[in-house]
Amino acid sequence: MKIVFSGGGTGGHIYPALAIKQILRQKYNFASGYVGVRGGMEEKIVSRETGIEFFGVRAQGMPRSLSPKWLSFPFVNLAGISDALGHLRKFSPDLVVTTGGFVAFPVLAAARMLGLPAVIHEQNAAMGVTNRLFAGSARKVLLTYAAAAPEDGKRVVVTGNPVRSAFLEQKPTSQRFARRENEFVILTVGGSRGALSINRACIELVKTWLIQQPQVRLIHITGERDYDMVKNEIGEIPANYQLLPYLHEMKDAFDAADLLISRAGATILAEIAVCRKPAILVPFPFATDNHQEKNARVLAEMGAASLLLDRDLNAASLVNLLNELRNDNKLAKMAEASAKSRPDDVEARILNQISELLDKC
Repeated sequence: MKIVFSGGGTGGHIYPALAIKQILRQKYNFASGYVGVRGGMEEKIVSRETGIEFFGVRAQGMPRSLSPKWLSFPFVNLAGISDALGHLRKFSPDLVVTTGGFVAFPVLAAARMLGLPAVIHEQNAAMGVTNRLFAGSARKVLLTYAAAAPEDGKRVVVTGNPVRSAFLEQKPTSQRFARRENEFVILTVGGSRGALSINRACIELVKTWLIQQPQVRLIHITGERDYDMVKNEIGEIPANYQLLPYLHEMKDAFDAADLLISRAGATILAEIAVCRKPAILVPFPFATDNHQEKNARVLAEMGAASLLLDRDLNAASLVNLLNELRNDNKLAKMAEASAKSRPDDVEARILNQISELLDKC
């Protein structure tokens, strides 16, 4: 049996695809391939995996404004379809599983041309462009949120968003993030590419507030793009501030944290829920169809998170929220709601749905 996975552009598409691969490994023995943009984030992340072959294709996202890229957009993706056709013909998979992002477009187009069965997983509360285009022809459409598409209980099903197996494991707290007695730990992360507005707010927070809060520790994961800028702006690093460009073993930092400050991509929200953490969510304001704000509002309405819009983000607004949340047992109530925001059997639901197709192979 052979299965091809695809999804890219950000870790929010890539990690669910790899998580689904891990889920299917529980029941099936198969050769696996991953189709992504050569030199893109997906190649970097997939290269850490064992037992999976990477296939590079050309792909370009749809420009969101008037741009010369409109001239190259159709030709790059037509070339990508040709690339994907070649890879799929050679690898000859029994199933194609995609998790969104523009790289999934040539893969799904090629799969449909070759008559290969495809499964689409949508992580967000608003379905992405590529998934909308191919949802009608996919054998299965798996949703994280019911708001993304009308569920029929058979082909279109709410399963929830899978997480990497590391987030499902219970292990001792890493010494790298070992907690002191009565310490309050905040973890700030802006997604796989980082978040400039969050990083700038954290710089201000460190300089004006954190240095006066010895009982508070801030673990700040900037993303590789902004790391040097943040380090230079901070200057001398306070003892209660940990600055990192990237962290592959993210679960270690989650375990240490009392509260997260984060973007509202669906993958990190699933990881937050699995770890039962309260969060301040700052949605990326330019996400397609404003899906991050829609994701965040779902959790805010459940009482699992506080929503802070990007335009309102600064050190003062963060301090106000931090002071508010640390009173009256609010964080404990948010943690409880966070745990309920994701079904306990997400991985089993995904396995059951895809098994309906693989058992016929």
